[in-house]
Amino acid sequence: MDTNTKTKPAHSIREADVKATIWLNHGEKGDFYNVTLSRVFKDEGDKLRDTNSFGLYDLTKVEMAVRKAQDWIMHQSGE
Repeated sequence: MDTNTKTKPAHSIREADVKATIWLNHGEKGDFYNVTLSRVFKDEGDKLRDTNSFGLYDLTKVEMAVRKAQDWIMHQSGE
């Protein structure tokens, strides 16, 4: 694989500033999905950044994003 080529996510879900990114992976036993979670924010210079740290008031958005990611993956898998 070319080291300059970035893998694109299969799908991305946003709940306000919380993002669930869904990745398609290929394994010996077939294809499978993984999900990464992040929170987007602006730093002091107004540059967009992301973090894997969530505060108390982010947790409901995390839950909603995870449920939507699960639904999307199940739909793709035909379940």
